[in-house]
Amino acid sequence: MEGRGEHGLARVLSKQDFDPDHFVSKQAENGEDQLLIMKQKIQILSDETAHALKHNVYKNYSQFIETAKEISREMYQLSHILTEEKSLMSSMMEMSLVSDKAIVEQPKEQTQENPEEDTRKNLAFLLEKVEGCSSVTEVPGRHLIHNGDLAELDAESFTQIQKVHAFLLNDSLMIATWLPNRRGPVRYRFQGLYELDSLAIVNVRDAGPIKNAFKILMFPDAKMYQADGAKAKRHWLDILEETKKAKASRDKQKKEAAILLAEQQAHTPEEERKSFPIEDDSETMVAIETDCLNADWIQELPEDLDMCIAQRDFEGAVDLVEKVNEHLKDCPKVPVVKEFRSRIDNRIKQLTEGLMGELQVSPERSLRGGPRAARRAVTQLIRLGKSAQACDLFLKNRSAIIKYNIRQLKFEGATTLYIRRLCDVFFPCLSETGKEFTKAFQDHYGCMSAFVVWAKEELEMCVNTFNRHVFGGKSTLTVISECVQTARQHCDEQLCSIGFDVSFVFEDTITPELERVVQENRDQMIEGIKYRGNDDKWRKMNHLKEKECSRFLEEMMSAGLDLKPYVESDCFVALTMNTAQFAKICMTMTRDLLTLHTLELSPLITDTITEVFKAQLLHFEDSLKNPDFKTEHKFILKNAKYILETLMKKVEEQFKTRSISFPKQLVSVSGKYKKLESLSKSSGS
Repeated sequence: MEGRGEHGLARVLSKQDFDPDHFVSKQAENGEDQLLIMKQKIQILSDETAHALKHNVYKNYSQFIETAKEISREMYQLSHILTEEKSLMSSMMEMSLVSDKAIVEQPKEQTQENPEEDTRKNLAFLLEKVEGCSSVTEVPGRHLIHNGDLAELDAESFTQIQKVHAFLLNDSLMIATWLPNRRGPVRYRFQGLYELDSLAIVNVRDAGPIKNAFKILMFPDAKMYQADGAKAKRHWLDILEETKKAKASRDKQKKEAAILLAEQQAHTPEEERKSFPIEDDSETMVAIETDCLNADWIQELPEDLDMCIAQRDFEGAVDLVEKVNEHLKDCPKVPVVKEFRSRIDNRIKQLTEGLMGELQVSPERSLRGGPRAARRAVTQLIRLGKSAQACDLFLKNRSAIIKYNIRQLKFEGATTLYIRRLCDVFFPCLSETGKEFTKAFQDHYGCMSAFVVWAKEELEMCVNTFNRHVFGGKSTLTVISECVQTARQHCDEQLCSIGFDVSFVFEDTITPELERVVQENRDQMIEGIKYRGNDDKWRKMNHLKEKECSRFLEEMMSAGLDLKPYVESDCFVALTMNTAQFAKICMTMTRDLLTLHTLELSPLITDTITEVFKAQLLHFEDSLKNPDFKTEHKFILKNAKYILETLMKKVEEQFKTRSISFPKQLVSVSGKYKKLESLSKSSGS
């Protein structure tokens, strides 16, 4: 019946003409209980829907991967088609662009005159102007072709995102952003490096607010840039195409030379091959140097890495990185290998950013995943040698999830209920994080200190919330003791089970508040004893009816006090109401204080119980000295004996139950009964 009811509720809520206001008002007619039941049903329906959605996502995951692969292949094909069409258009417009071509080719002529000098100047320019581009300038033979300011536009709204400076190199395109606060010669900050092989340049027609713009397809992204004018845009388009063609031609010549050399070596005997003189031919030298890069999988590796990153196949991408690192380890450190190494490093940087993005927290990302969901990204980052970044992001991710879960708690009802929910959320999450952290970083002991510091900070944050709700209001000592006991149990059960004891942090944080609360309760109890003592007439309790007397005895029994031996007739109790109230309050106070007991609080707890008993003892002494109660001495001594002997034994039992030694101060107070007897005799005479 319940299942059919929930399905019926789902149909009601999914109707197109569903009116939430009418639905709620109709449910409210049946009272608050009906609203609470409906709230539970809606919560169950929400959980079932989330579970079904998650199941469907896992079910269709393989289909999603296949679709992503198809889209990726089509994007590559589209990029190549656009490149071919652009080349064809450039060839058709060759005659009309002669003057611009001369400008484009001018750097080449200058480079041919003194290439080494120009390369040094270009690299020096990059190092001087751009922050964080040292890895770009390490590739031998790389030099600057053209550079200029561009404005990056949003592809949908066509609004300006930021101002950038583009550097066209002979094998790649580097984008740098402007520094807002420039100091010295540095003007830009390195943003990204994109290989010309993977670029496609698309002209954007002037229409409306879009003028002098062009797109650069950088798989899997596409960015739009705006030049300062039509001539600058034309120059960028032409020089990008010319540089791409020149690089393609060089790569083709190198590959042909390598193939030719391999064929010659294959048909030449070993002895004759050793006797050949080494010719000073650059192409032949390149072929020799790149012998380790001739394998098909090496040539396809950059594209395979791009595919894995686009499909978020991080495990596959890291596998490829490890494979190529192992292969390049034995290769000579020649210029072409260094160039290939820089291409791989650029993709490793993209892969690292993608993995770090998996752990970063943003408003649009779900925070419902546990630490196991982050272990995948952490594992791959560690394989890439980024254990420090992985540790930092993993712990930040867990901090955000803990804060999110705590914010979802609503303070409804009793303080003890909220604290129980807070502990049920925080401590298991901290324990689970510790277990997952140990698994992920088991061989990285340097990260363990970071986890300890993080856990201490998170616990302090939780304790601040605990203090605000427990000590910030007007909670009774009983409520406070129950809340503290709940938190201590979670500390012991959840954290000590994984070998991580931070209870001292918890105790150190709440001890000042506990001391304040204990002192305030002690002062209030002493004031209450004085107030009730002024109204004490030293009369037996008369409950008038046997039923009322039985109810009173049951109430005292629930507090751990048996007053049946003091019952006279059916409704009289041979103790004063003041004595009964003090005994009940004292038992509750002792139980609460011993629940809070620690070695640090032990002296304060002992002093508190002792001072309370002394205040009641002082009331007995004053009454015995008072001439108005001269005839009531026997009854006063009976009440005093009950407090100092019977009640004191009950208090001692509570100490023994918790394996706490009974204080000498209380033993001394219990021996004061003889002093009261002596005082009674002296006052009576």
